[in-house]
Amino acid sequence: MKIGLVYNLIPETLLKEGPIDSIAELDTSETITLLRKALEAGGHQVVLIEANGEIFSRLKSIKDKIDIVFNIAEGLVGEIRESQVPILCEALNIPYTGSGPLTLGLCLNKARAKEVMNYHHILTPKFQVITSAHAPIDKKLHYPLIVKLNEEGSSKGLAYDSVVYDEPALRKKASYLLQTYREKILIEEYINGREFTVPVFGNDPPIVLPIIEIIYDKVPPNLPQISLFVPDDPVLEIIERLHRPIPNTELNHSTICPAELETKLERKIQRTAIKAYQALGCRDWCRMEFRLDQQGGLYLLELNPIAGIDPSYHFPHSARVYGLSYEALINRILEYAITRYRFHTPVRSVPQ
Repeated sequence: MKIGLVYNLIPETLLKEGPIDSIAELDTSETITLLRKALEAGGHQVVLIEANGEIFSRLKSIKDKIDIVFNIAEGLVGEIRESQVPILCEALNIPYTGSGPLTLGLCLNKARAKEVMNYHHILTPKFQVITSAHAPIDKKLHYPLIVKLNEEGSSKGLAYDSVVYDEPALRKKASYLLQTYREKILIEEYINGREFTVPVFGNDPPIVLPIIEIIYDKVPPNLPQISLFVPDDPVLEIIERLHRPIPNTELNHSTICPAELETKLERKIQRTAIKAYQALGCRDWCRMEFRLDQQGGLYLLELNPIAGIDPSYHFPHSARVYGLSYEALINRILEYAITRYRFHTPVRSVPQ
């Protein structure tokens, strides 16, 4: 098959000024090359399509020359930026991998996703969205709270002072985020407990891949256990070339996969992940983040239907433990989409 691989590369202009983590959701050319080679290993021809300002005209010009789009584009601007490529594909009647525009828009907006979770009785931390550092804070929220960007992922905007224990610290952090990123702020109760990353793929039925536990073994004493943004090596090279201060270069955590879980808890996580996957309308693949509080309550924090797909990231790591090579994983995601569209073109299997 002919695959249009649609993505967003990291523009160097974003690294010249502003916060380094502005590029947290975007991909390096190295990742795109590995992804292209994985699709080619499945016997496909690949056309690279960057999701920039010319994406609509580019898709329109080749719509009759490709069979399906493999979409990992995060989008560059807009509150539903992850929905833009699927919307264009649907307008042009081009099949594509992954979740649809509504699901991507909901999951990108953490507060809206949490509202859906609440409706479906999926436990998630209590929260509030603010657009001003002076906004009244809901008295039903209990400290400690975590203050983060409502429509971002990949630890963008997070620092150890994101977890706050009183109102002055909350307003100071909210003011910084609003001034720096100019986005809505999510305030939610901080769950201090074990953290799990849960990849899910497939459709009928979805399959929960081996659960990953995040172990914060490199966090300094008395600081909250949260993941901070760490640039990939190719990004660090650009930062050095631009003579900008180098941020964190080492992850503050390690991982265990599969997580060491009692059978009852493992099954609970799996059931909750599938319930959330279906409630939000996810398709083909998605990664979720959970935390377990001190009383055993399992909280779903967020869903990422366009998860990081570099071979070194969580989703491919879990797939390897499951028994799928990187090439097999990528082509399995593609096959799920092909099955949804009921293509008759055979797909060559990839060695695991």
